[in-house]
Amino acid sequence: MAKNKDSDTSSHPGEKLNRREKELGMDREITRRDFLNTAALGTGAGLLSAAAPGWTKGLLPQDSQTGDSFGGPSWTGYAGVGDYARSNGNTWPVMTAGHGIRDSAYQSAIANVRSTGETYDLVIAGGGYAGVISAYTFLKETQRRRSCLILENHPIIGGEAKRNEFLVRGRRLLGPQGSNATGVERGGITGGIWKDIGLPMEFEFAKLAASRRRMEFPSDNYMYLFWADVFENNGFYFDSPRPHWVSNPWGRRLEGTPWPENVRRDLLRWRNEPMPPFEGTELDLQRWLDSMTYEEFLTKVRKFHPEVARYADPRVASGLGLGSDVISANAAYFFAYPGFQGLSKVPNPELTFRGRRLKNSKSVFCFPGGNDGVMRGLLKWLVPGMIEGSRSFEDFYNGRIRFDQMDRTNEPCRLRAGATVVKVVQDPDGKRKKATVIYAKDGELFSVEARTVIWAGASFTGKHAIENLPGEYLSAMEKFPRSPMLVANVALNNWRFLYRLGYTACSWHGGFGYTCNMVAPMHVGTYRPELDPDAPFILTFYTPFNQRGLDLVEQGKAARARLYATNYRQYESQIREQMVKLFGDAGFEPARDIAGIVLNRWGHAYVTAGPGFFFGQDGKPAPSDVLRRPLGRLTFAHSELSGHQYWGAAADEGHRAAEQVLAML
Repeated sequence: MAKNKDSDTSSHPGEKLNRREKELGMDREITRRDFLNTAALGTGAGLLSAAAPGWTKGLLPQDSQTGDSFGGPSWTGYAGVGDYARSNGNTWPVMTAGHGIRDSAYQSAIANVRSTGETYDLVIAGGGYAGVISAYTFLKETQRRRSCLILENHPIIGGEAKRNEFLVRGRRLLGPQGSNATGVERGGITGGIWKDIGLPMEFEFAKLAASRRRMEFPSDNYMYLFWADVFENNGFYFDSPRPHWVSNPWGRRLEGTPWPENVRRDLLRWRNEPMPPFEGTELDLQRWLDSMTYEEFLTKVRKFHPEVARYADPRVASGLGLGSDVISANAAYFFAYPGFQGLSKVPNPELTFRGRRLKNSKSVFCFPGGNDGVMRGLLKWLVPGMIEGSRSFEDFYNGRIRFDQMDRTNEPCRLRAGATVVKVVQDPDGKRKKATVIYAKDGELFSVEARTVIWAGASFTGKHAIENLPGEYLSAMEKFPRSPMLVANVALNNWRFLYRLGYTACSWHGGFGYTCNMVAPMHVGTYRPELDPDAPFILTFYTPFNQRGLDLVEQGKAARARLYATNYRQYESQIREQMVKLFGDAGFEPARDIAGIVLNRWGHAYVTAGPGFFFGQDGKPAPSDVLRRPLGRLTFAHSELSGHQYWGAAADEGHRAAEQVLAML
């Protein structure tokens, strides 16, 4: 990349790189200047340079504060530019703050907590979709006459529905941090949100010039894995019997793939062969499916070759956290993974939403930053002044965040970012009229009073932070095992190598990850990235860490250990090596073509729903059924209660929890 004296610095300042790392271009300078120069440093600089979220001196293990060669900046890595810089996934401070709750690191300082003197009708712990939609429902139904506070541990509200921003050759590029894939919502809770926040019913997408060879682009970062994978620009790379690519393998009935004939036959059966309808009700069907893993369904019920499950594993893990060996068959059924054709007498709504081929899947798409379009619209609705400009889609999507407007006195809704909730004290019987919520922010502990509380965080922290949990609730909260995901956005100076190959989506087995893709870029107001092989672009890797051979809980722990035990430099090297292997013969040169890499580590990205999650085991209720019941002045709202993470599930849980606290008030 051409040197820019105002903005370019090495991605590894002060580090000595070996020869291979230099060959991979890791010593090259990357653009760090914000796309609006110093204008972006005004309102956001104080927050982004402040103490880490929840990072209270003396309360966390010493190694979390060192910033040595493993932790701190060298672990989090380059985070791009703009408002979301330094809030890329679970950064080192956010991760260690969460571990501080688990390890009771804050307990000794609770006695010295400072009261803010504030009392709110509702305090929400967690600023992801469930928490934000809880606030939306609460404010809408009270006509903004009640007070609400959201406490969020990350530097920016939004959970996983956030963006990475790059500036490449003077052009602004956006990529997803996590939450991805939606469609225009027209009915129900999500339809009401869509209308209220001002999202359009149609969108504009960039197109290749007529002089360029025609190429099809996935509409999001998920559909091409299963539901819309028959298109010419979908390429599979195989190492054996020699390195080679196969274009559109499913459209060619796996011709050219190296699998033995019996494996190819069963893979095609898995994708296409229907089975007899289930004898019983839809509820009976789902209960039966919840009694087994997806792999057991494939190998024992459908009698497919075990390699079918192995092919499915990383793709299932991308949407449900872990592989087919531990995931409930009912979870796979809900998301219309292959193998269930003909089984249900009731059309699965997910099949009609996701089960289209690419050319007919325009109703499924992603905003440039994943699902950040819905999130930013919700935040603008909650606190109109927090994003510059009007409430039009073009303005709230492109406007800068005004950090000083998020938490203003006398506003009906206040958003307090960088605030890690470490303790919720309340009477489970509901006799005490208020709860106390204690949070860590800027090196201190603070407390607020709440007439009601919604826990919109995950159970893995809630079970440590919520005091006086009855045994039934504590037992339920321990049954939401989690698994990680790494989302890596690679900003490219150009993508000529992909154009030469003819691919917009690529899959492989072995090495770093298993898939990456380009997305047809949405045009929003002044954000109009060019779609041309010579123009800058973003290539996105969604990488799960399924590890067959361990049980569900231990597999999640081992996967998280892998995610956490690798620093930024190691991941960058792996990504560059993988891209050389895949694209080197097509002219890819990492030192020339890569402009920057941002990692988004989500250590607890997914609840992993194993058998029994949805309907319970041994005659006991499902854990979600327990936590959907109010407890004193407290209700639970995280999307994990649905057994899967996507914004529609979060909307359902957040809406329900808000209705419950309104009944209390």
